[in-house]
Amino acid sequence: MIFFSAALAHLLAVMSPGPDTAIIFHQSLAKGRAQGILTALGIGFGIFIHCFFAISGISLLIYNSEEAKFFIKCLGALYLLYLGISFFISKKSSKSDEVKVLFKNPFIIGLVTNILNVKAFLFTVSLFSFINLDSSSLMSIIYLLYFPLITAAWFSFVTYALTHHSMGDIFNKHSDNIQFASSAFIAGLGLLILLQTLYGLL
Repeated sequence: MIFFSAALAHLLAVMSPGPDTAIIFHQSLAKGRAQGILTALGIGFGIFIHCFFAISGISLLIYNSEEAKFFIKCLGALYLLYLGISFFISKKSSKSDEVKVLFKNPFIIGLVTNILNVKAFLFTVSLFSFINLDSSSLMSIIYLLYFPLITAAWFSFVTYALTHHSMGDIFNKHSDNIQFASSAFIAGLGLLILLQTLYGLL
């Protein structure tokens, strides 16, 4: 019963809007299905790391440190700002290709976005604190595999839906506007998180 409750809570959390959803929309609409699915796999692996840290107790140590939480929030916000702005810059300049190879990889983009996603961090810490698993138990392994797989599957499904042929003509026609809007949204989300972290505006 606890597993199904946790699975439902996780699914609802994954489906809610946030940095992961924003980056999937951008990668899928601006770069295509293959890039979107690789990004989804990166996000899934990020969840694996979050779960591993939460089950092993590492995340709880970080959670209890205000300085560490502040650092993670700022780093995540700055990363989103970087992503959003770099999409605009790369549109105008080809010189950045050599400097930003790491962030051209869609798997890495998904992984880093999720690792620095405060929502994912807080969710896994809260969930596994409530479940209180033994890190060497069979259930901990099930959770460790189930959450990343479902996360990657959900975002792969979103990618597939966004890049379905019935929507292809619309997206191709407005690809520049879509890339502009999604990049602006990612940068805006990063700025919002940064302002909230620094000044508590929300």
